[in-house]
Amino acid sequence: MPPECDAQSPQPSDLGREVAACSTDHAFMRKLRGLYRRADRDIARARAVCMGGGTCCRFDLAGHRLFATTGELAMLAGAEASDMSRCARGRCPYQRSARCTARHVRPLGCRMFFCRAAPGTTSAVYETYHAELRRLHGAHGLPYRYVELTAGLAQLFGVFPLTCR
Repeated sequence: MPPECDAQSPQPSDLGREVAACSTDHAFMRKLRGLYRRADRDIARARAVCMGGGTCCRFDLAGHRLFATTGELAMLAGAEASDMSRCARGRCPYQRSARCTARHVRPLGCRMFFCRAAPGTTSAVYETYHAELRRLHGAHGLPYRYVELTAGLAQLFGVFPLTCR
């Protein structure tokens, strides 16, 4: 079912322009990569364990939704997707078998989702880095959106038409 639209929802062309603005700001992208490195170090300290089964990337089966910012979409847009049509089924297009083909540029939500972690361990880390990411958008004068990952990628890559009812 297509999403409902409201005054806050970007049109596909708006999201595309906003993601392009992020991707062409080289200083922003460099800082985002640094933020990811720091987040990965903090996650490693939390001793969260990825079982590597890939269920988490099949959002429809895992029962969760992953959200990403405009800048994170810009980072992902440059990675080679395994199958972009997976977005229409609520699955990550960067998953090939149980592996992520965009692991080095995956959004914070992917970095924080673990099969085994102490309750609340990664949520505090996520909140800290997401707030920093939001400030980073503002510091560079870049548009900040927080969109469901597969819907955002579908808009960017025209996987299926998004219409409003």
